[in-house]
Amino acid sequence: MDSYQLVNPLMRQSAVSARFWWFRTSNKFSESKIAIIGNEPEALLLSALFAEAGHPNYLVGHFDEAKTRRTETGGLSEARWLLGVHRRSGTITLLPGVEALSANPPSIIVLTGHAVSQSESSELERTTRAICKFISRETSLTFTGLCRPNFTSTTLRQTIEKHSGHTVGRDVQLSYVPLFWNGETLQKFREKPKLIAGIGTGALSLAQEIFLGVFPSISTSSKLSAVEAAGLFGPVYRDVLRALEFELASLCEADDVDYSEALDLSRQSGTDNLGMPSTFAVRDAIASNIAIGSSSSRGNLSVVRAARRINEAGEQKVLELVKSALSLCGKRFRHSRIAILGFSGLDSPRDSKPSPPQIIRTLERRGAIISVYPGRDNRWFEAGVLGDGVRVENSPLRAASRTSCALVALDRSDFAEISPQKLASEMSRPGAICDLSRVLEASNVEKAGLFYTSIGRGSSRT
Repeated sequence: MDSYQLVNPLMRQSAVSARFWWFRTSNKFSESKIAIIGNEPEALLLSALFAEAGHPNYLVGHFDEAKTRRTETGGLSEARWLLGVHRRSGTITLLPGVEALSANPPSIIVLTGHAVSQSESSELERTTRAICKFISRETSLTFTGLCRPNFTSTTLRQTIEKHSGHTVGRDVQLSYVPLFWNGETLQKFREKPKLIAGIGTGALSLAQEIFLGVFPSISTSSKLSAVEAAGLFGPVYRDVLRALEFELASLCEADDVDYSEALDLSRQSGTDNLGMPSTFAVRDAIASNIAIGSSSSRGNLSVVRAARRINEAGEQKVLELVKSALSLCGKRFRHSRIAILGFSGLDSPRDSKPSPPQIIRTLERRGAIISVYPGRDNRWFEAGVLGDGVRVENSPLRAASRTSCALVALDRSDFAEISPQKLASEMSRPGAICDLSRVLEASNVEKAGLFYTSIGRGSSRT
């Protein structure tokens, strides 16, 4: 099919029951073994969605399940909770490596990953070679993630045919789905329309059948390279827009204008697609790096390159924000107690078990005393990775206790138990708030007796 065809046979109001019906009545897939391979968040989300649809699967990768009750702080947190539920019920089998599949080879394989750099592309090739050792005729392999155009039809196809002895499109089926999780809930991730492309008509229809079990809306196309390019567009657009918002915030700050006030007035006049600036590009940087890396000429994609430079300057901007807040309290970095409440926008964009936010190490080197509350939706945070010099607390108020400055980088859903008054009662005086995620009202913070700073906030109000 050269044109896009929207397929939505599952009615939204009965999507859950329809998904169960699909797998239980389909002769072709009722006994099929599914393996989802990769360390990206998308692998965990897919495994949880297939399990929720009543289809057992192997999840091959390094993932931790949530040890607490279910929370609603995001798709990743929910998927971790579901991993624990379905591991106990036997619907999800967690395996450490691809080699463990050789004893019981799956007939449906979903390989997840983002081919951002040469090393990550090489890792995907190595994983594919390992898969080739046990795949048989009629195996369906779908690559999901972001990549440069033609990566699937060249690199992955050639690897499969060279190391498996099978011909793609005749013996085994190869498809591509540009799945990318950017923080939405599991339900929103499932309901967002999906694209599928494949090599040969058989691969396309087969992959469509498989993924209709978990996604109610799927568009198909035979133009695989165009689908690969389309997968990059959304994240790259957000990355560039974020840089624009960052620049507008800096403009306001330089002219003593409150960015949030100007933004509200802009929305009232009809510009409603602007949002608060994010200091870091987080996962959208994946698509931008792929796009830049795909460019054969250094002059190409100059807007995207400029946006990446602006967004990568985020850490220095945060450091300046904390320095400014401390100066309001008459303090310097050395010997000052600083609390970091949440890692939203501070942690690594791609790692399944991310390295500590660099801002923590920078503040430590400057002599600050750091306490941390990582937040509930903490992306597989492990306290041990921060080192012995950082105090890790299980509540934001405990982390803020006796500190002069609190850097707030929490999602709004994780901020319910905090108020400016409660923070003021725990912090030293004078104290200051650096509201990176803009979850606090500046006037309420100042009424509580604390200084308030944020990116894009001028020193005066006009």
